[in-house]
Amino acid sequence: MASEGIAGSAGIWVLGTFAAYLLVLLGIGLYSSRLMDTVDDYVIGGRSVGPVVTGFSERASEMSGWLTLGVPSDAFGTGVMAFYNGLGMIPADLFAWAGLAKRLRKYTEIVKAVTLPTFFETRLQDDTGLVKGVSAFVLMIFEGGYVGAQIVAAGTLLEVLTGVEPLVGILVGGLIVVGYTILGGYFAVAWSDYFQGAIILGAFIVLPIIAFTNYGLPFDDLASVGSSYTSVTAGMTGWAAIFGIISYAAIGLGIPGNPHVMVRFMGIDRVKNIRLAAMVAQLFMFVAYLGAGFVGLYALVAFGQGGIDDPNNVMPMLTLEFFPGAIAGIILAAALAAMMSSADSQLLVATSAIVEDVYHGYVNPNASQEKLVRYSQIVTLGLGAASIAFAYLAKDTPIYTLVLDYAWGGLGAAIGPTLIAALWWKGVTAKGSVASMIVGTTTMILWTQLSSLLEALGLSGAVESSAFLSGLVGVYGLFPAFILSVTTLIVVSLLTRPPEGVDEHFDVFDKPLSALSSSESPTGTPDYVTDGGRDVDPKAVTETDNIRAHVAASDYWEEGDE
Repeated sequence: MASEGIAGSAGIWVLGTFAAYLLVLLGIGLYSSRLMDTVDDYVIGGRSVGPVVTGFSERASEMSGWLTLGVPSDAFGTGVMAFYNGLGMIPADLFAWAGLAKRLRKYTEIVKAVTLPTFFETRLQDDTGLVKGVSAFVLMIFEGGYVGAQIVAAGTLLEVLTGVEPLVGILVGGLIVVGYTILGGYFAVAWSDYFQGAIILGAFIVLPIIAFTNYGLPFDDLASVGSSYTSVTAGMTGWAAIFGIISYAAIGLGIPGNPHVMVRFMGIDRVKNIRLAAMVAQLFMFVAYLGAGFVGLYALVAFGQGGIDDPNNVMPMLTLEFFPGAIAGIILAAALAAMMSSADSQLLVATSAIVEDVYHGYVNPNASQEKLVRYSQIVTLGLGAASIAFAYLAKDTPIYTLVLDYAWGGLGAAIGPTLIAALWWKGVTAKGSVASMIVGTTTMILWTQLSSLLEALGLSGAVESSAFLSGLVGVYGLFPAFILSVTTLIVVSLLTRPPEGVDEHFDVFDKPLSALSSSESPTGTPDYVTDGGRDVDPKAVTETDNIRAHVAASDYWEEGDE
């Protein structure tokens, strides 16, 4: 270990606070391990996680080091335009809760799917295995990279604050995430996200308030630093400004395609609780994005343009500027918490893609629940080790780039269009879905290298001479990738035959829950419990019980082997 990092004496408080935080996570993991009886419990918590925990977990799983380090860094470099980070995210997340959550929760319960690839295969009636195989491959690649990106962020922050070697920080962060994910599965992930989300939210409320008491509103001071910092386009004009705003707005397109967000909808205990969970998530998001933006602006006021060499240090340095060691340690532990809360969720999704979709789907369809849980834990350990290795190799790559270009964007372009279509469009087909995933993935990867490709082809000069082309090449890759993916999905689906019986499925699915109950009994439900997946007494009767009872009675979906 080096003598000290930028935290100085506060580094001891950071490590002490972080150690206490780890003990809490260990307790969560050990307690949650007692609740895992089936692979459903491990992957989606047996669909029994409450609305407040779900809402916090949905936000904490996505925000990660990108929010705690990336957004303040962006605000430090661009000024008020950084508030556009919420331009796409806030309405997109609201759309997901309002337009996708309820349908996804019900539909996956009806078809007994605990992962998106299995849901896609069943919904699209694909007997070739292509839909499940391609979507599982996409999840393994991008979610695995996502885990590595979060471990990079955590390791980097530990190095900067305390002076530990990068390898030490990466190993510590990686082992923590892998450890409690193995212990408790989705229960541990959801509850730790709740705990961590509360810390994050508190940090981004308190820090701007303290800064305000010292400097007042930052805008006059920003104007004296440079007019671009108070400009809503960061001083850009014409096509550059338009494509700049589009890039921020396009970030929100990734929400429907990121399974670690969507799995929160699948794991909530009751459909009727989705509204409360959505309110919790939206309040969390609004406050956190606003606070993160102001942290970057106040850092610019406090330190000036050249006062911070590495923009990723904006949030830690402002924290150390305003707080004594003990309080700074708590707040900086929140940044580490954010990174952990994303990494565990992404690791769990990647694990489910291998165990549930590949092993259980293709290799051993009759595997016992005990074996599936055990294999899930083994795969989590293997993927975690691979992610730690990737994190060490990619430690010099900016976290903002790792997340947005190769993880968030890839999942959004490949998975998002199929998910939305599967829930809302009767005409979507398996072939259309597969083509869409391939096009979305390929476009996202190539777009990140577009400038290099144009330079290699000798076309960079022609592009730079056109304001429109120059702005288009620099736009966030998820924007063109999502458009091409959607276009491919629609065109190929229209040219191929849709699954049979979807009209009846949607007709039943769209009926009020009261209309799905059997008139032969007061509840219209079977004797077993589906919400939560466990034998409890007294027996619980939920909305999904009514739905599944109607499904069984109508035979509109064959149960098949479990």
